[in-house]
Amino acid sequence: MPVTCSLHALMPVVGGVLRRVTSALVLRWLLFTAIFSLAAVPPLDPDLWWHLANGRLIIATGTIPHVDLYSFSAAGQPWVMHEWLADLMMYLLYQLGGLPLLVAIFAGVVAAGAICLYIILRRSDLHPTLSVTLTLVGALAGSTAWGARPQLLNMLFTGLLVVGLGAYRRGRLSPWLLPPFIWLWANLHSGFLVGVIIAGLFAVGEWFDARRSPATGMPAGRRARFGWAIAAGVVLSVVNPSGVQTLLFPLGTLTSPLIQNNIQEWASPDFHSMAGLMFETIVFLTLGGLATGKVKARTHEWLWAFALLYLALASQRNVPLFVIGAAPLAARCAQALLVTLSSILPAVARRPAAQAALRWTPIRPNRPTAALGVLNLALLVVAVAVMIAYRAFPNLRSADEAAAIASVFPVRAADALQAVGKPVRIFNYYDYGGYLLWRLYPHGSRIFIDGRVEVYGSVLFSRYLRVSYLADGWPSVIAQTDPDAIVLPSGHPLVGLLEQDPAWQLFSHDRVATVFTRVGFAP
Repeated sequence: MPVTCSLHALMPVVGGVLRRVTSALVLRWLLFTAIFSLAAVPPLDPDLWWHLANGRLIIATGTIPHVDLYSFSAAGQPWVMHEWLADLMMYLLYQLGGLPLLVAIFAGVVAAGAICLYIILRRSDLHPTLSVTLTLVGALAGSTAWGARPQLLNMLFTGLLVVGLGAYRRGRLSPWLLPPFIWLWANLHSGFLVGVIIAGLFAVGEWFDARRSPATGMPAGRRARFGWAIAAGVVLSVVNPSGVQTLLFPLGTLTSPLIQNNIQEWASPDFHSMAGLMFETIVFLTLGGLATGKVKARTHEWLWAFALLYLALASQRNVPLFVIGAAPLAARCAQALLVTLSSILPAVARRPAAQAALRWTPIRPNRPTAALGVLNLALLVVAVAVMIAYRAFPNLRSADEAAAIASVFPVRAADALQAVGKPVRIFNYYDYGGYLLWRLYPHGSRIFIDGRVEVYGSVLFSRYLRVSYLADGWPSVIAQTDPDAIVLPSGHPLVGLLEQDPAWQLFSHDRVATVFTRVGFAP
């Protein structure tokens, strides 16, 4: 009897929960699951390996190095390990669950960033369905940055910051949460400087709005406290292993023409790619909305959009930051554009469905029922299971990841060089550097170059490019470098030239990489 009573008492609660499983809720979670599944890409980022090597080095030595240890070309050169905390976390996750766990965690970071983007769009009064659509477009626009890499944390932290600043403006957060937030970000990645810029533009915008309209502006006391919080965050950001160098490091990278012109992710967006087209969609949507003359936005929203647009046009790795920073303005532009289009088509505007859409109210059944909730829940479970199984799970299997890695990186070449049994000086292809140092550094071997371009500087990077492009003087670079081995993609034109060079002998070859050793180098 008591069990029956308990079941009867529980039924209204279960029914209430099921009635909350609306079509809008299903659509949102299908969106976030789809983004997670798409972002669970194979671990093929060339920089992944030296990030893991950094974490391994910190664990092994208990210290954070300030000079290069991995190469023979730049040994002893200053090195700002600005991502030390992210590298350490990545290596600990790798020890805990291997590469599959890393892939899943960073896919989750992308999904969390998408959730932040959706929240920002909805707080800008954009219709839920349009918010879902624009969130998907924004996520795909930033897809070139997907992978197990610390820079994805910049996207997530930008999203958290923009959401937090919106809450602060409504009086729901303390400004003193900002300094520890900036400090944590500064120890995860030097991209925290974007967060400082966003916070600073927010302060400038609120000051301007308060001067223009005191009645609706933020009170002076709250603006002053926020300004002090920004200053405290900047001061606290230098509390890291590299000190003030963490503040200066991003400026050196952003002002290097050699890096901008020769490293793909630092290049401007490719508008012929899917990601570039999605980025283009957001830009034209914003411009179209502004052209209506009906967009009313706060000053900081304008400042965010145009400042981050400049960064995104300069480098595609900044596109995810633009997508989030420009979201409040883009949402208002989408709304203004739809209102304008509906006025051009009065027949459409008179339809009840169109009028409901223009009021930006969620479309819900008049009386949600538990039966509809059960149906929605079943649909959600099945769709989520299919997306995870079809897209995400294949990239989370160790065997599939190992096969993908072997198809891109010099796995057999590293095996052969490791079997030599003594340290080897390796002149290597740029994208192979991280993997080779991950595999061979513990055994004493050193590489010529890897993805830490700031360590090598323009002189060494230029010398590498001369060899890679077979530019004038490339043989003298090899001669001056005096490596024991050269590791190249098997399709590189230099492979054919070295096969004819009596000073070099073929040591290892497969369809991915070819290794030459100097004649007289005794394994």
